[in-house]
Amino acid sequence: MPNSARESFIRCLLELAENETNPVLQVISCDKAVEENKKYPADLLQFNQSGWRAYYHCHPATRAGNHNFPGEHGHFHIFVRTKNEPEEWAHLVALAMDDMGQPLGWFTVNQWVTGESWQDAELLADKLRDIPYDSQTELTECWLLSLLSLDKNSVRELLKNRDKILNKMKNLADGIDIRQNKDIYLLSETTINLKEQLQ
Repeated sequence: MPNSARESFIRCLLELAENETNPVLQVISCDKAVEENKKYPADLLQFNQSGWRAYYHCHPATRAGNHNFPGEHGHFHIFVRTKNEPEEWAHLVALAMDDMGQPLGWFTVNQWVTGESWQDAELLADKLRDIPYDSQTELTECWLLSLLSLDKNSVRELLKNRDKILNKMKNLADGIDIRQNKDIYLLSETTINLKEQLQ
């Protein structure tokens, strides 16, 4: 029987500590100096071809409209394959990381940021019911999906807030496509309290 998300996440933490590493170091280890906007790893995290993928990258925190997590080094963007289009991907959520490789918070971004196939919050929330954290062999992949499963209620609320905010903006936009407006980067964000999640 699969371990709970909590057990899986703790196992990942112990293995990372044992190897004196963290999820960020795991994905950027190929580069001595991290390049801004470069995707890590180059072939993305693939999660055993289970319909999920992710990458890590960094960019200046001073970007207008950016999320606000003090001490952020970079973030993981997590995607899920859409139901009707097997080659199209929807952005589920992003995870901000500090310079010690620890999670700071979740956030959602506008469609233009990732060029995703847009999915409403309700459809994305369905994906949170069955996160395949227990089938991952790669340590970083297992850590990422275990944490997502552990904190899926926060992410579900975050997605609902994303759509509420977007709908308000649409009502004020007078027919302009808000999702392609490059002045709008961040849609919603929330911090992570790991201690609370693991108790």
